[in-house]
Amino acid sequence: MSAIGTANPTQAERHWLRIGLAVVGVLLLAQFVGGVVRTAVSPGPAPLERVQTCLTERSTPFETVGDDPVAQSAGHGALRTTVEGNPLTIALGSSERDARRVYEDYTGVMSPEAATALLDLHRRVVLLWENAPTQSQKDFAYLCTLDVQD
Repeated sequence: MSAIGTANPTQAERHWLRIGLAVVGVLLLAQFVGGVVRTAVSPGPAPLERVQTCLTERSTPFETVGDDPVAQSAGHGALRTTVEGNPLTIALGSSERDARRVYEDYTGVMSPEAATALLDLHRRVVLLWENAPTQSQKDFAYLCTLDVQD
């Protein structure tokens, strides 16, 4: 008989338990490494695509920005949409500094009152409203840009 067969049942159980735990450990390690490699190779959608996906999921049409050089200068792009009847330009900075630059470019050509009423800066996102937004409109815009603010 083999060494395991002659050993008492408790030792055999421990032996198989160790083998089982080793197999589980190897499988968990393989899953972790696979996830890291997948993330490195395919980092996911670009920030502008994530905003577009959110708008599409909420049946909110959008279009590219063609006539606003300030919005077009944003590092991660810009788009136009309408939220509850209020036209909105969303500019996505490639960094907080880039978004701050876009925000300051807008404030440089607007009156202070208009900037206060129509312009919002949230980390990497600049929101330019055509009319002063309601809280509901702001909430919708924040929801669709929340995941690109980091």
